[in-house]
Amino acid sequence: MQQQLISLNPDLNRLQEEGYDIEVKGGHLVVRQIPYATPSKNVAYGTLVCVLNYATPTKISTPPDHTIFFCGETPCNSYGQPLVAIINNSNRQQLTSELLVTHYFSSKPSSGNYPNYYEKISTYAEILSINAKAIDIAVTTKPFKKA
Repeated sequence: MQQQLISLNPDLNRLQEEGYDIEVKGGHLVVRQIPYATPSKNVAYGTLVCVLNYATPTKISTPPDHTIFFCGETPCNSYGQPLVAIINNSNRQQLTSELLVTHYFSSKPSSGNYPNYYEKISTYAEILSINAKAIDIAVTTKPFKKA
């Protein structure tokens, strides 16, 4: 069912085709291996998690809002300072029996909401990874990218 859901939805399929490590789990889109800078100015890899908004059992709609969850240490800029511009809170939260998150982000686009999950995920991945790339130019948000 998970692969069918991904293949039937263009924005999820695009994320997978471009090499993002995605999975649908418990009504959430889970995107692993997202590089970010830590407080100790190292590169680590975290997980973005967002609620999926279903139109039908096999089709997703637009994201319900502009926020997203994150699992990892406090994400920072390349100097080790927390990304306060996007961190809404840093409370551990058990979303499902398998999904524990540590941060809640808010980065609202000028339009007020993301038009699709591709734009939402790729935007947050870029916000986090740009700081990791300042530390190590070789990091990527797309570990499964085809050469």
